[in-house]
Parts: sequence; structure tokens; C-alpha cells
Amino acid sequence: MKNFWSIDIDHKRVFGLDLLRAFAIFCVVQGHAERILFDTPLDRFTDMPVPHGVDIFFVMTGFLIGKSFISHLEKHDNHINRSKALTFYGRTALRILPNYLFILLVNYLLVQLQVIEGDIHTFPLWRFATFTQNLFSPFWGFYWESYSLPVQWWFYVFFPLLLTSFSLFAKPKKYIPWLCLFFIATSIAFRLSIASQIHDRFSWDIWIRKTVASRTDNIYIGVLAAWAMYYYPKQWERHAVASFIVGVILFIATRIIPRNPGSFYYDALYLTISAFAIALWFPLLSKWKSYKTRLGTFVSRISVLSYAMFLTNLLLLQVLEYSFPNFVSQYAVAYPAYWLLTFAASYLLHVLVEKPFVKLRERITIP
Repeated sequence: MKNFWSIDIDHKRVFGLDLLRAFAIFCVVQGHAERILFDTPLDRFTDMPVPHGVDIFFVMTGFLIGKSFISHLEKHDNHINRSKALTFYGRTALRILPNYLFILLVNYLLVQLQVIEGDIHTFPLWRFATFTQNLFSPFWGFYWESYSLPVQWWFYVFFPLLLTSFSLFAKPKKYIPWLCLFFIATSIAFRLSIASQIHDRFSWDIWIRKTVASRTDNIYIGVLAAWAMYYYPKQWERHAVASFIVGVILFIATRIIPRNPGSFYYDALYLTISAFAIALWFPLLSKWKSYKTRLGTFVSRISVLSYAMFLTNLLLLQVLEYSFPNFVSQYAVAYPAYWLLTFAASYLLHVLVEKPFVKLRERITIP
């Protein structure tokens, strides 16, 4: 039973990336927790120039998956064998689906029980179950936090297929940059094509920040970083500090430049430039292999919980806002309580739903 309630930390994990993942989920939860602090004496702290945590997750997804497949291609004569592909698909499904579908069901039941508000009619559940709720057009009013999962899911589905196809004609060192540039260009082109839909921050959020076609570039920027790491390791290591500094400066610049919905910069370029800035942090952070202290262990455990935290935090806030508004108005109590509830709920989701499937996932190897 003690092992059941523990959080397992793989010794192969890279601490620098765990730190970035923990920072990303902090940004996500804090971005929602700020709603508790609006119109309070602490309101001024809600304008901190931190990244959207999901942007970090997107770039990291491309980086880690890209690195894995590039390494496989180079070690197996530019060929993705059946075992690699099927194992990847099986492990990915067991990683993504259990938490995602469980929280989908919880959202639906809570709306039916009128514990939270939600529109379960405009966008049917089958679209959420098939990750088609926001491919080229937005959804709203229900399971808001699910918008990022289709972006990652369709990358997982098509990336191995694309590599298999292109590897028939060229080496990954040659074609992967062009593949990444294609998806960066198509994402920008898509944003420009729907510019007429952008009238305010809400329309910008649902059309540009939360559609698959608009966000695919962020993941392929991560793939491009993995390509640079694999094929130019000396430069990757030599310029790690400088890359990190440039990335931080570039990110700050993206926050200083006025972000006005309807402008070319904000509609077309902002999300791409921001992702490039994040990718520049990777050379330094990927070198930080371990940090064997209590703080390091805590950071790694938060990293392990990050997926569960992502799926539970907004749902908890909706419950508090809709069913316990008087409690939320007591911000000095509600704000720390919200964080504690998020940790507790994500921990339970991890050990009761996610962890059993992760253990099954580790045993999957298809011959």
C-alpha cells in the first residue's frame, strides 16, 4: 500500500527538464489562481510576465519525441521498424487517454449535477473523445483545459508516419528542418487566414491560442531543437549559457511588444517567437542531469504530477467559483486552499488512474 501511494521518479529523468516542466505547471495553475485575486489588494501580482505553461509543454513534447525518433532513425539505418512505432503508439495511448477520458467524464457529470456550468450540447462528447473538438475551429463552454491535448495527440499520431515517409527519400539530418519549417509556416498561414475572426482577447484566445492548426508550430520548434542537439552536440553544449540568456531576453521582448488582438505581430508571430525563445532554454537545462536534494526530489515529483495537475486545476476552480462563491471571495483563504486542493486532487488522479496505466505502459514492447 505504501508503494501504491508513492510518486515514482525514474532515475533517467533529466532534472533541468523536470524543473522546466514544474515551472510550466506552476504557470498554468497560477494563471487560473489569479482569478481568485482579481479586485483584491494582491491584484497587482497577477500581471507577472510569466510564459503560458502550455507553450512550454508543447515545445518540450516536440523536443523529447523528436530526440527519441531521430536517435532511433540514426541507429536503425534510417528506418522506423514496426516494433518502435507500435510500442510508441501503445505507450502514448496509455499515457494520455486514462486521465483525459476520466476527467472528461467527471466534467460531464458535474455539469449534469449542476456543480459547475458547462455547455454539453453545442460540442458533443464524441468530439472530445476523438480529439477533434478544436482542429480548425474553436470550442468553448465545456472542458476548457482539454484544448492542448489534441495538439499533442495529432502530433503523436502523424509524426512517426511522416518520418517513415520522408525516410524513404532522405536522411533525417536533411529533411527534418524542412519538415519543421513547413509546420511553422502553415501555422502562421492558418492564423492569418482566420484573422477576420479576431476582434478581442477572447476571440484571439479560442481561435489562435487554442486550435490545433494554430499551435502545431510550437511542437515542431521543439523537434527542431532536438535536431540541433543530436546533429550539432558541440555547438549545443558550447553555447548553452548564451542560448539561455538570448532565450530569456527574447521572451521578455515578446512580453514588452504590445500584444493587441488583430495586429500582425500578436495574431501571426507572437506564439512562434515565444516558442523559439523557450527552445533556446533547452541547451542549458538539458545539461542539468540531477539535483539530489529534498528540493530536487520535490521538483521532480511536481513534474511527475504535472499532467494530473493540468487536468484538475481548472475543474477545481470552476467548482469553487460556481458552487462556493462566498468561499472564493475570501481570497486570503481561498487562494492557498485552491493550491492545496489542486495538489491533493492531482495526487489522487495520479495514483488512482494514471499510475496503474503507467505501470502497464512500462511493460509494453511489441516484437
